[in-house]
Amino acid sequence: MSVIAEFTIPTEQFALSDAFDAIPNMAVEIERMVAHPANRILPYIWVCGGTATIVEEELRADPTTVAVTKLTEIPYGSLYRVEWSDETKTTVEDVLKSDPVILTGTAAKEGWDFQMRFEHRDHISKLQADLTHHDVTVELKRLHTPETPTVDGQFLLTAKQRVALNAALDAGYFEVPRKTNLSELAEQLDISQQALSKRLRRAHRTVSRHILTTGPDEILDDRQD
Repeated sequence: MSVIAEFTIPTEQFALSDAFDAIPNMAVEIERMVAHPANRILPYIWVCGGTATIVEEELRADPTTVAVTKLTEIPYGSLYRVEWSDETKTTVEDVLKSDPVILTGTAAKEGWDFQMRFEHRDHISKLQADLTHHDVTVELKRLHTPETPTVDGQFLLTAKQRVALNAALDAGYFEVPRKTNLSELAEQLDISQQALSKRLRRAHRTVSRHILTTGPDEILDDRQD
């Protein structure tokens, strides 16, 4: 039976530690891919926090990146294509040796948090051993077997994501023009902007995938946009 592992790797032992020092409120989320070709290891990341110009400058200056290209920008973050340094690539390769399915990968100043599905529990032990061999600390936070249905590998909305999404809708965050901003909404929910942004992105991604994979194929009139 497959098992889901949740674990953390310190930023200074993985990636973007200098960028997080420069932008403490920065939040990063890996854009999940179906495959991980050897020359394209976790190449896409969403980043929020700080201005787009400063974020891009700090990502480029960070010693764990070799090349950074901004692909798109949306109100609460930007998508970048990143080529990692050889040291970071080695760490990622250790993580991917057991061929896990990456469910989520996020990072804040304190560390990189991963949620991955493994076919066997012994694959998790191997991952820990491989990382320890390269002096990388991995803190295993939780092991559990999936008990609820998933959509494209992702769980349905968590309680926190549902609260954040409902609050954003009620406050007019998605209206054009907006009736509130991320700062005001975060204050209303008594959480940080970083935490709110992550919850909204995950909720938006889960709902979007659910609609696209299970909904009808009807096309609405674009004038409704």
